Amino acid sequence: MENPVDRLRGILSGAGYDFIEPPVLHDADTFLDLAGEDLRRRMYLTSSAEGIELCLRPDYTIPVALHHLTAGGDPRRVASYAYCGPVFRQRPGETGEFWQAGVESIGRTDRADADADTLALALGALAALGVRPAVRIGDQSLFDALLDALPVPDLWRRRLARAFGDTPRLHELIEEMAGRSVRPRLGPIAARHGGFPPTIEDVREEVARLFATGGIPEVGGRTVAEIAERYFEHTALTAGSPESLDAANILLRFLAISGPPDRAALALGELAARETPAMAAAIGAFTERTHGFVRHGIDIDAIHFAADFGRRLDYYTGFIFELSDPSRGGGRPLAGGGRYDRLLSLIRTRNGTGEDIPAVGFALWLDRLGVPAR
Repeated sequence: MENPVDRLRGILSGAGYDFIEPPVLHDADTFLDLAGEDLRRRMYLTSSAEGIELCLRPDYTIPVALHHLTAGGDPRRVASYAYCGPVFRQRPGETGEFWQAGVESIGRTDRADADADTLALALGALAALGVRPAVRIGDQSLFDALLDALPVPDLWRRRLARAFGDTPRLHELIEEMAGRSVRPRLGPIAARHGGFPPTIEDVREEVARLFATGGIPEVGGRTVAEIAERYFEHTALTAGSPESLDAANILLRFLAISGPPDRAALALGELAARETPAMAAAIGAFTERTHGFVRHGIDIDAIHFAADFGRRLDYYTGFIFELSDPSRGGGRPLAGGGRYDRLLSLIRTRNGTGEDIPAVGFALWLDRLGVPAR
């Protein structure tokens, strides 16, 4: 009887992906800069003899991207990589060392078909193991397009973008932006100015008065002026306005959209037509991807799109998905992946100013699938 790992390897290599095995130990800074808070806090860290902070790879996506960039040639070249091996990540209730198998497709500019190929391959790999999972998808680019289309201050745009994928936190921030929720910690300074200081000068004066009363020149290395600047930024963020209230209501309507992707596209189109016509291009790409699913034989009625579904990794830029089965893995995802066009640019420049390079992939959690590591 064929070993399940060999079966998976055959499926992935048969789809045109070449197996590689990147190093297990990496410079931690790369992951700390790129992975996102959700992954950073679960990494296993150590140090070299020279004092350089290192980490055990928490996933394969960044190591594969590093391999692609250091292997030579044009970074935009089309390449298809597969992997199967151990990763190391702190997971409550699960072992910290576990095996993943998966693929990374880099350089394909036919994004809709590449996304559909990736989802179809993940479904095919699970089907070979006797699993017919539930499919949940989301799209980071839709949320980003909505934020860009709304009159949201840059500070709020950054905060909301960082929170995407954490729905309770995102709703909390939206309510705060609308002025329907004000944090108690704003306290007496805000109260003395009718709720929120209207200018930075008012804030500087108030903070200076408080510090002079206490004879405190600085706190935590910050001067009165620096603290005033930070306070003013926070109060500006929390100050409601008619524009922010309207934007908050549109965001909440967007986040509530869910269902099969063809029906979700209609709801997205209706929202854009009424409120945010600038989202048309992102919705068009979403619709083209749905057509790609159909071309690849994927039953779109079995797919559940949720506008609020995101993955807490900083490099995801568009299509994302998770595959799960309540009878396996304790209800946790059995596979997950998506599009991360920004990652290779971030690695190359560390500030993301370079040209995006198309990339999409997925990982299977073999321990949750009951597949023995080898």
